[in-house]
Amino acid sequence: MDSRRALSFGAAADVYALARPTYPVDAVRWCLPPDATRVLDLGAGTGKLTSVLLGLGIDVVAVEPDDEMRARIDPRATALEGSAEQIPLSDGLFDAVVVGQAWHWFDREVALAEVTRVLRPGGTLGLLWNLINDAEGWPLTVAEVVGMEDRASFVQESDSRPYDEQDGLEPWARELFRHTQVADAELVVANIASRSSVILLPAEDRDALLERVRHAVPEGRFLVPWVTDAWRAVRPG
Repeated sequence: MDSRRALSFGAAADVYALARPTYPVDAVRWCLPPDATRVLDLGAGTGKLTSVLLGLGIDVVAVEPDDEMRARIDPRATALEGSAEQIPLSDGLFDAVVVGQAWHWFDREVALAEVTRVLRPGGTLGLLWNLINDAEGWPLTVAEVVGMEDRASFVQESDSRPYDEQDGLEPWARELFRHTQVADAELVVANIASRSSVILLPAEDRDALLERVRHAVPEGRFLVPWVTDAWRAVRPG
């Protein structure tokens, strides 16, 4: 894990909250047990995934290490300082643990042990990533300009797993969910500006990159095509 990149998002918390897409409700439901009422959003960021869970009537605890990100979480959730490697909560409290756009920043083995600890028997671990659908057109151009790692074509061509089989969790399942985000050029530019690899660029290089993105997208309002890559595992009951 590149800790410098992992800890860079607070500097762009407002942009992140504005420009990043939400998660489709069907993908979030797929990650949860049918009877879930209490869920941990781990590495919650500004609360994009927390807001979807709240909309489903779920009691949410959001754990996030960055103060700037955590301050933007919906106040209806319980927001706590903490990390995936040290979850500040007791054993067996949750019907599900979900992670949006953050699992790749964690120490995987330590995080898996902590997740298993706080899950009840029969509870689920759900991992979600929003990936730009770069099949063609301007999304492909932008993905190439930015050098995006999180693009649908890369994932669909790969059989890599976000975690290995491990005692305490049953084998993983995976589903892809397509959705769109209403946007304009400025919103797409803001999305790119919220990425760790761009945040850490020298200012001149960052400005030049964002200008290339601005010229690559359509004029006016348009739809950004996304694919949510969702993974689910169960703690045996």
